[in-house]
Amino acid sequence: DLPKKDRNIIIRTMMKLLALLATAAALKQPLQKPLAVRGGGIDKAGVVKAVNIAWGFYAAQMILVPSKVHNDHFEEKSTKMTEFWARGHGVSIAVGIYALTQLDTDTAFKAAMAWVAGIGIAYPYNAKFNWFDTYKVKYPMHYVPEVLMVGLLGAGFVANRAE
Repeated sequence: DLPKKDRNIIIRTMMKLLALLATAAALKQPLQKPLAVRGGGIDKAGVVKAVNIAWGFYAAQMILVPSKVHNDHFEEKSTKMTEFWARGHGVSIAVGIYALTQLDTDTAFKAAMAWVAGIGIAYPYNAKFNWFDTYKVKYPMHYVPEVLMVGLLGAGFVANRAE
């Protein structure tokens, strides 16, 4: 068995590698001419890339350190069962990222926005507002996904209106 310190170094390295691979896959998507939005450059392709990058970080954590994701966001400690489903969901996220990079921009954008809205409802806002059960979330860490979902959907709204 490896010492805990060595395992943590390996896990962190693997997370960085997975995030890098997810980012590289997201960046392979063709760029459209940036749309001028108040001098900015928010377009549908850029929003899809942002979604893929955000999801890449979650996928890496869910696959490699699922207990960390859970324990960072909830008072209740992670179990072997929560780690089991988190790893499986991390794989699904990674495949979804790849799938978005294979679609045309408009289709990928629609799928990404539906994905963000669905994940927002199923995860951070469900946990915050206790829609399906009662959850004890940890703040300030749980603000990250709450703000991330609004930010991604807001960017999508701006990009969609710009066309």
